[in-house]
Parts: sequence; structure tokens; C-alpha cells
Amino acid sequence: MPLGHGTLDLREDPDGTLSVAVTRQDTYPVIIGPGELDNLPGLLGRLGLTESAFVITDTDVADLLLQRTLDMLGADGIRAEPIIIPAGEASKSWPVQQSVIEALLSRGVKRRSVLVALGGGVVVDSVGFVASVVMRGLPYINVPTSLVAQLDAAIGGKTGIDHNGAKNLLGGFYHPAAVLVDPELLRTLPPREIRGGLAEAVKVGILHPPLFGKLEKLDQGPPHDIDALTAITRDAATYKMHLLKDDPFERSLVRLLNLGHSFGHALEAATGFEVYRHGEAIAVGLALATVMSRHRGLCDAATQDRILACLTHCGLHVALPASRTAATWAEIDVIRRVRNGVLHEVLPVSIGECVVVDEVAHEEFTAAADALAALARTLPPRATAGQR
Repeated sequence: MPLGHGTLDLREDPDGTLSVAVTRQDTYPVIIGPGELDNLPGLLGRLGLTESAFVITDTDVADLLLQRTLDMLGADGIRAEPIIIPAGEASKSWPVQQSVIEALLSRGVKRRSVLVALGGGVVVDSVGFVASVVMRGLPYINVPTSLVAQLDAAIGGKTGIDHNGAKNLLGGFYHPAAVLVDPELLRTLPPREIRGGLAEAVKVGILHPPLFGKLEKLDQGPPHDIDALTAITRDAATYKMHLLKDDPFERSLVRLLNLGHSFGHALEAATGFEVYRHGEAIAVGLALATVMSRHRGLCDAATQDRILACLTHCGLHVALPASRTAATWAEIDVIRRVRNGVLHEVLPVSIGECVVVDEVAHEEFTAAADALAALARTLPPRATAGQR
């Protein structure tokens, strides 16, 4: 099936106005399974994307997977070239993306060249952004290598880069030609990265009780239980798509998948994107939203305790340090302005139900942060990452 195909209908109204209706349809596979990276050349062949490929990755992933990927593509007769960006959130910036675009243009990229995003959330967000603007749209394939990317960032067609300290301020919706998720790639990750990915899974689990139950029972032994992580990834990705089906372009600002993200993104920005991994910040955001919900009487104590316990069980630290509270609130004001002046915060009511409130007061935020700090002292000290 053609990539991004669609139709255009034209009608002339009685007053002479031309009414144009454009319908675009993107159809692509999301393939999830251990060992799927080896099937990348065959996937490109089935999609008719074998003319040339650019594998875009970061310095961390390049050391582990780049040569293997290039060799696989080359063995199948696909000319592939690498483009490497620095690892870290700082690469989600216009200067870095401009350098990627210049590299593509200088190496003769064509409209049917395919970009392969090999990396975590920063890479898949960035490559999707680049693919959407070069030559009015290049095909790209997401091959996520982190748990956050596998169950969240690579799914749904959202692209974005940071700008002027605001997370994902530039970007749009541009779906990939395919998503190839190989949980075996998670073996290359340190435990801290697995824990960060589990935060995004907990977010979806609060909305989807079967997944939440799996996370509560997750074995706290070796962090690379690929079978368990595969099941969690499949559940989270599938339910995320279910939630997106009625609003795939986020026309509504009231979206349940924003649970924990206003506070989490603010914490990331307040610490210069250098202290917390994305998932670690989201864990704090989820905990703040939960305590705030309890203070409003929206959820009961059992639900609050269950969510905080699940986050801690997954090895995540939940308290917002007092030294970060003021700066985090300042960044929440930035998010509010981006959202037309209203925060639209998602708060949990029970496992499987959330509500959206229009606004959060400064005093309410501070009270939740203080209460969470006290609650966190009663939880098992499982987390080691993100404790700042």
C-alpha cells in the first residue's frame, strides 16, 4: 500500500467558494518481537524502500548496534549510510537537526530514500521531525532501542524537538512507514534505563488495569526479563493506540495520555534536561498527580498508595526535591502558555479511570509536593536513579 496515500474532493458552492476536502491515510505495521532487528532488510524490501537508506543513531547506540545494522542492510544489497548525533536530550535541538538535514542533502538523499531511526526517544522524535520536513516528507522506520521508545515514543506518529527550553515545542504528526520493536535490544541498556521505561508503562497501566496488574507483579530480579518486557511493551503500545484512535492528531488538549507529563516535562526543563531521565521525571509527575487527586478527594487512599507502591516497585523515585519545586512550577507556567493558557491536568480516580481538570493552583502544587515527600519516606527505598 502506498505510504501516506489519500484523496482530494472538490466542490463549488453556490456562492462560488471552492470547498476542498483532503483525506490522508497512513497504514503501517508495528512489529513487536525478540530478534526482529534481523528482519529489517526484509521489511524494507516488502515496503519497496531498498534504493538507499540512512541509519540515524546516537553516539551511545552507534557503539553497540550501528555496524551490525549497516552490515545487515549491505548484505541484502541496500546501500546504507550512517549519521550519528550526540547522545542526550540536547540533541533534540534545531542546530543538531539542521546538521542532520545538511548531511542528508550533501549525501544525495532522494524522495524514496528511507531514514532508519535506530535509538531511543531522542532519536525517534528527531528522525521523525527531519523526515517530515526534508523534500516535503521522506519515509522513515522507527527501530527503538530503549524501553521508553519501544512502548511509547516510537508509536503514534508524534515528532518533535525542544526549543528555547520548552520540550517538543517544534514538531508535528508524521507517521512512519513501519515500527520495528525488538525487545532483545534492551539487553544493551543499564538498569536505570529500564526503570525509566517502566514509568511510561505505569502511566498507561493506570489507564489500563490488566497492564497495571502485570507491573505490580513484575519480578524484581534481573532487569532484563525479555519475555516480561515484551508482554509489557505489547500491552502498553496496543492500549496507547486504542486511546489515540478517536484523536490521532491531538486536536483536543484534553488527553488522558498526558497523565503525569505536565509535571514531568516541567521537572525535566527545570533541571536543564541533565538530571533526570525522561521516565524518571514522568514517575515524579505521576506521583504528584496522584497525591493531588487524593487531596481533591478524587481518588481514595488505597488508589494513591497502590500507584505510589507500583512506581516504587518498578525501582522509581517518586518525590520532588524541595530544591526543585519553585523551578518546576515556573516551567509549568510555560506549559500552560503553550496550551492556550489552561493546563488541562490529568488526575487518576482509580486504576482504570482518570479525569481532566482545567487548572492547578500554585498552593495546591506545593502542598502535593510536600505531602509526597513525606509519603516517599514511608516507601521501600528501591530507587537509586533520579534521587536528587
